[in-house]
Amino acid sequence: MASKTAEALWQDYRFLTREMKKFLIQQDMELFNDLMSQRERLQTIIDQTSDEGFKVSSVGRSLLSEIHQMNQDITANMQLLLNRSKQQHQVSEAYSAASTTAVSQMNWKR
Repeated sequence: MASKTAEALWQDYRFLTREMKKFLIQQDMELFNDLMSQRERLQTIIDQTSDEGFKVSSVGRSLLSEIHQMNQDITANMQLLLNRSKQQHQVSEAYSAASTTAVSQMNWKR
């Protein structure tokens, strides 16, 4: 198999990042994690591949900027999911504690 150029590898990286973002928004965490693992393996290949000036070229800078923006979007979406999950857990805990307390303190005499 012929080795890919740095540009082709970074385009693959962009594709995986775009797919990660899409499946995170859909909250398909299994596929998101699979894509993240693929991207990590690709990062290892990129690190071992000669860059040949791609990252500093105008095409390279534009591609890396696009990847950076998608990474920021992914981070923001992950934070939203985490916050939503924490809030749901807190509401569940509060409701559970409140309903248990309310039932145990009910005055059954009218």
